[in-house]
Amino acid sequence: MYPELFTIFGITVYTYGLLVALGFFSGMSYIIKHVNDIPMQKDKMYDFLFYLIVLSIMGARLLYVLVNMDFFIQHPADIIKVWQGGLVFYGGFIAAVLYAVLYCKYKKINIKKLADVFAPAVALGHTFGRIGCFFSGCCYGKETHCFISVNNRYPTQIIEAVGNLIIFFVLHKLYKKSHKDGTVFLIYLILYSVLRFSIEFLRGDDRGAFFIGLSPAQNISLVILVTATILLICLKRGKSGK
Repeated sequence: MYPELFTIFGITVYTYGLLVALGFFSGMSYIIKHVNDIPMQKDKMYDFLFYLIVLSIMGARLLYVLVNMDFFIQHPADIIKVWQGGLVFYGGFIAAVLYAVLYCKYKKINIKKLADVFAPAVALGHTFGRIGCFFSGCCYGKETHCFISVNNRYPTQIIEAVGNLIIFFVLHKLYKKSHKDGTVFLIYLILYSVLRFSIEFLRGDDRGAFFIGLSPAQNISLVILVTATILLICLKRGKSGK
C-alpha cells in the first residue's frame, strides 16, 4: 500500500485523494466532449458538474459514516477526512442522481440524454477511484493464496477497477451507436450492479450490517439490477427512436 505520495511545505498529498481527483477530471472531460449531444452550454455544464461533485462526495461520505457509525461516534473529527479514504460509491451515486433529476426537471433538460452521456464517464472515473482504494488500503479483500493475491488478499480494488474500465469501453461503444435515450445508462446500472454484487463476496473489510446474508452494497445492487432491468425492457418495448 502507498497511501501518501509526498509531503511538501508541510502538506501531505494522499494517493487516494489524487486518484479520486483524477477520476472526477477524466469523467468531466468525457462529459464536456459530448456536451453538445445533450444539448447543453459548456458554462452551464461546468456549473452543474461543480455542484454534482460536491453533493456526490457528501453523499458518498455520509453513507460511509452511517455504515461505520460505531467508529465515528468515538472519532467524530475524522468524519471530514475524506482525503484519507472512506467514500461509498452508492452514496455518492444516489446523491448525484437525485440532484441531476431535480436539475433537469427545473431546467427542462432531457434527463435520458444526460444520463447516457454520464454513464461511461462515471465508469471511467470510478476506475481511478478504485485504484485509489488499492493504494489507500481500504476496500480490501479476504485472505487468499491464489495467484492474483496481493499480500495474501484478493485485490478487490484492482478487480473492480478493471471491471469498471471494461464497462466504460462497452458503454462508450454503445453510446456511439444508434440507441434509444436512456439505454446506455440502464445498461450501466445493470453491468455495475452485477459487478459490485459479485465483488462483495471477495471483500474482507467491514461493510456494515448484513441483511438476509447480504451486505448493504449487495442489497442496493439487487434493487438497482431489478429496477434497471425492468425499465430497460419497458424502454425496448416502447416506440423506436431517440
